[in-house]
Amino acid sequence: MFTPYEELEYLADYLPEEGEAVLVSRCDGDLVCEPFHDEDLRGGVADSELYGRLVVANERLNDQGSTPLWICALALFWAGVVLHNWLQLGWQFWFLVPGLGMAGLMGCVHWIRYRQRQYFMHHVWPELKVGLQRDHISYHSLVAGVKQHRELRTLLDELSRLST
Repeated sequence: MFTPYEELEYLADYLPEEGEAVLVSRCDGDLVCEPFHDEDLRGGVADSELYGRLVVANERLNDQGSTPLWICALALFWAGVVLHNWLQLGWQFWFLVPGLGMAGLMGCVHWIRYRQRQYFMHHVWPELKVGLQRDHISYHSLVAGVKQHRELRTLLDELSRLST
């Protein structure tokens, strides 16, 4: 076993270049230095190109929700205007607007999920399937890699609904 000074000299020999990192640990009483790479942060998705494709696919799936949200919000507003002004329903019928809002929200969620599912099945999944076959990655390995990233939640939802 080395003295602490000798261990520091050993460590100094393995200090990384600027911008790099080293992981120092003890194994059976010995000091072990290993290089630490940014790829380790993606845990499960080691290929940066695949990770980039997954991020792009997730963002495109998220974009499928903007149109239904705007249309439902505008429809709820105009439904409130119609109820209040044209049908001459006063404030005593205030509960109709939240009731319509909840029904509209439920419809909006189903519409968003439908759009995401269609986009996933017609655009994202065929592209991912080709990439997975090319890189020899199994479906379950992909799901495990995506599961480790909170930012890919929408993609994970669609992958979990997929029946392989």
